[in-house]
Amino acid sequence: MGNLTIGCALAAWMLAQAIKFTRHLVQHRTLDFGFFVSTGGMPSAHSAMVTALATSIGLREGLGSPLFAVTLAFAVVVMFDAQSVRRAAGQQARLL
Repeated sequence: MGNLTIGCALAAWMLAQAIKFTRHLVQHRTLDFGFFVSTGGMPSAHSAMVTALATSIGLREGLGSPLFAVTLAFAVVVMFDAQSVRRAAGQQARLL
């Protein structure tokens, strides 16, 4: 791939999805390829992707670069939002 940073981000997303697929396979003994395109569950593919993105930028451009600051802020927002959505879904599930 021509862009190593995008490659790292996509690889992290695919790894997170593969972990969900494998965990479901081991627990339920059924193949569900929907895990490769589904959202939700742990580990969070979105969080893995933005973490890999920020890490790659930090290593390539330097931790003091403005681009790293932007990707770090983006990663924090995505992870905070994912955590907030999971908490809200859990609270709603308890109420129902």
